[in-house]
Amino acid sequence: MNAQRTTGEEGFTLLELLVALGIGMVVLALAMVTVITFLQTGYNGVAMGQANDNAALALTALRRQVVNADIVYAPSTTGFSLRLLTALPHTTFACVQWKLSTTGTLYDLSWPNGQSQPSGNGTPIATGIVNPRPSTPPFTLDISSTSYGHRVLKVDFVLPETTKSTGAALSLQSSVTALDGQFYAPTAPQFCATP
Repeated sequence: MNAQRTTGEEGFTLLELLVALGIGMVVLALAMVTVITFLQTGYNGVAMGQANDNAALALTALRRQVVNADIVYAPSTTGFSLRLLTALPHTTFACVQWKLSTTGTLYDLSWPNGQSQPSGNGTPIATGIVNPRPSTPPFTLDISSTSYGHRVLKVDFVLPETTKSTGAALSLQSSVTALDGQFYAPTAPQFCATP
Protein backbone atom coordinates (compact mmCIF):
# COMPACT_ATOMS: atom_id res chain seq x y z
CA MET A 1 0.00 0.00 0.00
CA ASN A 2 1.20 3.39 -0.84
CA ALA A 3 0.41 6.18 1.57
CA GLN A 4 0.11 9.47 -0.20
CA ARG A 5 0.30 12.85 1.41
CA THR A 6 -2.63 15.08 1.10
CA THR A 7 -2.28 18.79 0.69
CA GLY A 8 -1.73 20.67 4.00
CA GLU A 9 -0.01 17.72 5.73
CA GLU A 10 3.46 18.55 4.57
CA GLY A 11 6.08 18.71 7.39
CA PHE A 12 9.40 20.48 7.84
CA THR A 13 12.58 19.17 6.41
CA LEU A 14 15.45 18.32 8.71
CA LEU A 15 17.37 21.36 7.50
CA GLU A 16 14.48 23.71 8.31
CA LEU A 17 14.19 22.20 11.78
CA LEU A 18 17.92 22.65 12.46
CA VAL A 19 17.82 26.29 11.30
CA ALA A 20 14.82 27.01 13.54
CA LEU A 21 16.52 25.34 16.53
CA GLY A 22 19.73 27.32 15.89
CA ILE A 23 17.84 30.62 15.79
CA GLY A 24 15.97 29.66 18.96
CA MET A 25 19.23 28.87 20.79
CA VAL A 26 20.77 32.22 19.76
CA VAL A 27 17.71 34.10 21.04
CA LEU A 28 17.76 32.07 24.28
CA ALA A 29 21.50 32.74 24.77
CA LEU A 30 20.99 36.50 24.30
CA ALA A 31 18.15 36.46 26.80
CA MET A 32 20.30 34.55 29.33
CA VAL A 33 23.18 37.02 28.93
CA THR A 34 20.78 39.90 29.55
CA VAL A 35 19.33 38.27 32.67
CA ILE A 36 22.77 37.38 34.07
CA THR A 37 24.04 40.94 33.47
CA PHE A 38 20.97 42.37 35.17
CA LEU A 39 21.40 40.06 38.19
CA GLN A 40 25.14 40.79 38.45
CA THR A 41 24.49 44.54 38.37
CA GLY A 42 21.95 44.16 41.17
CA TYR A 43 24.33 42.00 43.20
CA ASN A 44 27.16 44.54 42.79
CA GLY A 45 24.85 47.33 43.90
CA VAL A 46 23.74 45.45 47.01
CA ALA A 47 27.32 44.46 47.90
CA MET A 48 28.53 48.03 47.42
CA GLY A 49 25.68 49.36 49.56
CA GLN A 50 26.47 46.92 52.36
CA ALA A 51 30.18 47.75 52.28
CA ASN A 52 29.35 51.46 52.32
CA ASP A 53 26.97 51.03 55.27
CA ASN A 54 29.52 48.95 57.21
CA ALA A 55 32.27 51.51 56.65
CA ALA A 56 29.97 54.42 57.57
CA LEU A 57 28.93 52.72 60.83
CA ALA A 58 32.58 51.97 61.64
CA LEU A 59 33.47 55.59 60.94
CA THR A 60 30.72 56.76 63.32
CA ALA A 61 32.03 54.53 66.13
CA LEU A 62 35.63 55.60 65.47
CA ARG A 63 34.63 59.28 65.40
CA ARG A 64 32.96 58.98 68.80
CA GLN A 65 36.08 57.45 70.34
CA VAL A 66 38.53 59.88 68.72
CA VAL A 67 36.54 62.96 69.74
CA ASN A 68 36.66 61.81 73.37
CA ALA A 69 40.27 60.56 73.24
CA ASP A 70 42.83 61.96 75.62
CA ILE A 71 45.75 60.74 73.53
CA VAL A 72 45.83 59.92 69.83
CA TYR A 73 48.92 57.86 69.12
CA ALA A 74 50.67 58.06 65.77
CA PRO A 75 49.34 55.26 63.58
CA SER A 76 51.69 52.36 63.07
CA THR A 77 54.36 52.82 60.46
CA THR A 78 52.08 51.36 57.79
CA GLY A 79 49.01 53.26 59.01
CA PHE A 80 46.86 50.14 59.27
CA SER A 81 46.64 50.25 63.07
CA LEU A 82 45.69 53.10 65.40
CA ARG A 83 45.66 53.45 69.20
CA LEU A 84 43.83 55.84 71.47
CA LEU A 85 43.67 56.45 75.19
CA THR A 86 40.07 57.27 75.91
CA ALA A 87 37.47 57.24 78.65
CA LEU A 88 34.91 54.54 77.96
CA PRO A 89 31.56 54.31 79.76
CA HIS A 90 31.79 52.82 83.27
CA THR A 91 35.61 52.72 83.25
CA THR A 92 38.35 55.15 84.07
CA PHE A 93 40.57 54.99 81.01
CA ALA A 94 41.00 52.39 78.33
CA CYS A 95 43.38 51.71 75.52
CA VAL A 96 41.60 51.25 72.20
CA GLN A 97 43.12 49.81 69.07
CA TRP A 98 41.62 49.96 65.59
CA LYS A 99 43.22 47.63 63.08
CA LEU A 100 42.51 46.87 59.43
CA SER A 101 43.54 43.31 58.66
CA THR A 102 44.90 42.06 55.35
CA THR A 103 41.55 40.35 54.75
CA GLY A 104 39.68 43.68 54.80
CA THR A 105 38.14 43.35 58.28
CA LEU A 106 38.24 46.34 60.61
CA TYR A 107 38.68 45.34 64.27
CA ASP A 108 38.13 47.28 67.49
CA LEU A 109 39.98 46.07 70.59
CA SER A 110 39.91 47.76 74.00
CA TRP A 111 41.42 46.95 77.39
CA PRO A 112 41.79 48.80 80.71
CA ASN A 113 44.73 51.17 80.95
CA GLY A 114 47.68 49.68 82.83
CA GLN A 115 46.94 46.11 81.75
CA SER A 116 48.61 44.25 78.94
CA GLN A 117 46.93 44.03 75.56
CA PRO A 118 44.72 40.95 75.26
CA SER A 119 45.45 38.44 72.54
CA GLY A 120 43.41 38.36 69.37
CA ASN A 121 42.21 41.03 67.00
CA GLY A 122 39.13 42.16 68.92
CA THR A 123 35.58 42.73 67.70
CA PRO A 124 35.00 42.87 63.94
CA ILE A 125 33.35 46.21 63.16
CA ALA A 126 33.27 46.23 59.35
CA THR A 127 34.21 43.92 56.50
CA GLY A 128 34.93 44.42 52.84
CA ILE A 129 37.40 47.31 53.18
CA VAL A 130 40.02 46.96 50.47
CA ASN A 131 42.68 49.61 51.14
CA PRO A 132 45.66 48.77 48.91
CA ARG A 133 48.78 48.13 50.95
CA PRO A 134 50.91 50.15 51.50
CA SER A 135 49.63 52.96 49.24
CA THR A 136 46.34 53.83 51.02
CA PRO A 137 46.62 53.60 54.80
CA PRO A 138 43.24 54.00 56.52
CA PHE A 139 44.63 56.09 59.41
CA THR A 140 46.95 59.10 59.18
CA LEU A 141 47.54 62.07 61.48
CA ASP A 142 47.38 65.51 59.92
CA ILE A 143 50.62 66.98 61.20
CA SER A 144 50.19 70.09 59.05
CA SER A 145 47.22 71.24 61.12
CA THR A 146 49.03 73.17 63.85
CA SER A 147 45.85 74.95 64.99
CA TYR A 148 44.60 71.69 66.48
CA GLY A 149 47.92 70.59 67.94
CA HIS A 150 48.28 67.59 65.63
CA ARG A 151 45.04 66.09 66.91
CA VAL A 152 43.36 65.68 63.51
CA LEU A 153 43.00 62.09 62.37
CA LYS A 154 42.35 61.45 58.69
CA VAL A 155 40.41 58.28 57.90
CA ASP A 156 40.23 56.80 54.41
CA PHE A 157 38.33 53.55 53.82
CA VAL A 158 38.53 52.16 50.27
CA LEU A 159 35.50 50.05 49.39
CA PRO A 160 35.30 47.36 46.69
CA GLU A 161 35.03 48.22 43.03
CA THR A 162 31.56 49.34 42.03
CA THR A 163 31.51 47.69 38.61
CA LYS A 164 33.61 45.01 37.02
CA SER A 165 33.91 47.01 33.79
CA THR A 166 35.38 50.22 35.21
CA GLY A 167 37.08 48.79 38.27
CA ALA A 168 36.34 52.06 40.04
CA ALA A 169 36.58 51.96 43.83
CA LEU A 170 34.79 54.18 46.33
CA SER A 171 36.81 55.97 48.96
CA LEU A 172 35.06 57.02 52.17
CA GLN A 173 37.13 59.83 53.69
CA SER A 174 36.73 61.84 56.87
CA SER A 175 38.73 63.95 59.29
CA VAL A 176 38.14 63.72 63.03
CA THR A 177 39.57 66.04 65.67
CA ALA A 178 40.33 64.77 69.17
CA LEU A 179 38.51 67.63 70.89
CA ASP A 180 39.18 66.36 74.43
CA GLY A 181 42.78 65.41 73.70
CA GLN A 182 45.21 67.16 75.97
CA PHE A 183 48.18 66.28 73.83
CA TYR A 184 49.29 64.15 70.93
CA ALA A 185 51.94 61.65 71.92
CA PRO A 186 53.81 59.46 69.43
CA THR A 187 55.06 57.50 72.42
CA ALA A 188 53.52 57.46 75.87
CA PRO A 189 54.44 54.10 77.44
CA GLN A 190 53.02 55.11 80.80
CA PHE A 191 49.60 54.83 79.14
CA CYS A 192 49.17 52.62 76.08
CA ALA A 193 52.04 51.22 74.11
CA THR A 194 52.23 52.44 70.53
CA PRO A 195 50.53 50.23 67.92
